[in-house]
Amino acid sequence: MSLKGGPALKRRLNAIKTVWKPIARKWGRADVLEMRRRVPVRTGRLRKSFKVTSVTGKKVRVSGHFTAYFVDAGPKPHIIKARGQGEMIFRAKGKTIFTRKVNHRGYRARPFRAIAAHEAMRQTPQAAEVIKLWNDAA
Repeated sequence: MSLKGGPALKRRLNAIKTVWKPIARKWGRADVLEMRRRVPVRTGRLRKSFKVTSVTGKKVRVSGHFTAYFVDAGPKPHIIKARGQGEMIFRAKGKTIFTRKVNHRGYRARPFRAIAAHEAMRQTPQAAEVIKLWNDAA
């Protein structure tokens, strides 16, 4: 007894193995656009920093400026101390201030990364890509 259509089935299964990369690339682009749309903006530097940095057979990496983590999670109140024997120097309300420590008040979280990723996944139809590759491989 032999299997009918065995080579065609192998071609289709091999085609499905390669489906992740095009889907991941589309999902990464959609995630970048969604993150840029949802991130709070003060200067625009954080919004401009989002980009797709790599797409492999198993994952897609979207990165941005490190401050995105603080905006997303919200830092807790903490003390910032000058390093070594130095002082911190900054201007506030037209005055120059010299100090050894500052009490950072923290701020609330403004989550946008997970929401943007889920929304981008919803916008990227995976089933259509799998079906297209399955049919093209036969």
